[in-house]
Amino acid sequence: MRASVDERRDQILRSLASFLRERKLSSLTMRDIADKLGLVKGNLYYYFKNKQDILFHCHVKCIRISLAALNEVRAQGLAPADALRQLLVKHILNITEDPYGGVLLTDLESLTAVQRKRYVAMRDQFEQGVRKMIREGIEDGSFAKQNVQLAGFTILGAINWVPKWHRPDGPITSAAIAETIADQLIRSLRP
Repeated sequence: MRASVDERRDQILRSLASFLRERKLSSLTMRDIADKLGLVKGNLYYYFKNKQDILFHCHVKCIRISLAALNEVRAQGLAPADALRQLLVKHILNITEDPYGGVLLTDLESLTAVQRKRYVAMRDQFEQGVRKMIREGIEDGSFAKQNVQLAGFTILGAINWVPKWHRPDGPITSAAIAETIADQLIRSLRP
């Protein structure tokens, strides 16, 4: 039963997430969301307590995908610069191609304190993984000596803004954007 609830919740989130690329969650009511998804409002409340709960689940889905990419890249044993580049490409593809990426720019302040704390802990884990790769790149000489925390914030801040301007039907594919931005960011770290 639990698996089917989670599966149905995931289906709802995937359908809704692509819609959220076009409209902000704050401008929608639960009735709007239910209507858009072809659900009875009561059914939507069965899976989500409110809009903040929907937003929270979208954020968690997105960060879990990026954390899985981090673990996958780490397991490959690549040189730090290559590992970071590959992680950045995967992260960019996650936020541009996966429907959950559309919620990244939504204000975390609308989440409950408990939800925000849980999400931020996961986000921090991803940021620490990026910083570790930068630090390792500095240690092996691939990257210039620099403030690792600031470099990590710069990289992730640039990437996390991509959903704001990227259009899936635009002239540049997500893959081309991911490769180009990853290359530019890796170059910015070099000596």
